[in-house]
Amino acid sequence: MKKWQKKKKPAPKDPSQGIKEKVKDKVSTSKKYMPNLLKKDEKQKEKDQVIIKRASMKRSTATTIGRVVMIGSIVIVALGVFSAFRHNLVLSDLEDQVSAQQQDQSPKKNQNTQNLAAIEYFTTQFIRHYTSIEPGEDKQKEREEALQSFLATGLDKDAGIDYANIPGSQHYENSDVVSIKQKDDHISDVSIKVHVTSTKEVEKKSKGKDGKEKVEKKKEEKKATLYYVVRVYEDKNGYSVIDLPQPYIPKPNQRVTVSENEENKNTDAVVTNEVQSFLTSFFKTYTAKDRSDETKFFFKDSSKAQSLNGLMNYKAMNNVAVYEKKLTKGQYIVRCSVKLEQPDTGIQSNHSYEFIIQNDGQDKFEILTMKPVSYDIK
Repeated sequence: MKKWQKKKKPAPKDPSQGIKEKVKDKVSTSKKYMPNLLKKDEKQKEKDQVIIKRASMKRSTATTIGRVVMIGSIVIVALGVFSAFRHNLVLSDLEDQVSAQQQDQSPKKNQNTQNLAAIEYFTTQFIRHYTSIEPGEDKQKEREEALQSFLATGLDKDAGIDYANIPGSQHYENSDVVSIKQKDDHISDVSIKVHVTSTKEVEKKSKGKDGKEKVEKKKEEKKATLYYVVRVYEDKNGYSVIDLPQPYIPKPNQRVTVSENEENKNTDAVVTNEVQSFLTSFFKTYTAKDRSDETKFFFKDSSKAQSLNGLMNYKAMNNVAVYEKKLTKGQYIVRCSVKLEQPDTGIQSNHSYEFIIQNDGQDKFEILTMKPVSYDIK
């Protein structure tokens, strides 16, 4: 039976032929399509792309951050500069406001103090032309031209003078400014006293030798004193009269009684003599020429030292009264009368002074203040 027959063993192959077949199979296998290897390769490529992408993203983010930091720094510096500039502007504006407030809060009576002399001079020159009046069109025109440099635009060219009814001429002699009242920063009312001489023709009747009455025309001169208030406007460009002069009546001289305060009068003759000796030495130095530097040794504060420097000569001191200060030991109020002489004319006059002096011990005195005598008004 076939079933129990021995199978034929295959004939042995040639060894070289086996090797060739193996090589051939290997080569053919390498050339075959292998999905697993392809997937692995694709995954590797994807990983490489992710790495590249991450690397590129990291570089971009770093660059962006660097740029943001740089721009931020520039912005911060710019804001700092702007803030400093704005702060300076605010400070400057604040300083201007404070300065303006301080000027506004200053007393009005102290305003224009340095310009009072200029206001006085301007008003005096104006009143000179205002009170100088002569009849005739030529004289009127000449006066109008002179007044234009003083009057504000819009005021009457003749400053209110009625040339249609001028009886004669008026000439300015001299004037004195009585007071200057400052209304505000720019306006001042100047009260001025003016002396003038008026000349006009008058008719005088007289009888001749024949007994008949005759009329003669003569020039009559009269001196008069006038008072005006002149309103002056001042700004950086100069001065102007902004209203027509107003006449006024000055206040009458007031009669008052003065008396010295006798409270705490010192009765110690020794102290009085020491004080009188000290003040005598002072007044000899105070009036002497070329010794003004020495007066500082008599004052507690050398900056308060005063001197007449030869303007008057010292003659004598009288009526020395010494008063003890209530609350300050060693200090005295001293009132005295000093006779002085004018060097050129020889005329002598008495002048009253009031001192506050301090005794620093060993009969040494120092002047704290020096002024005219203060009286009690009754």
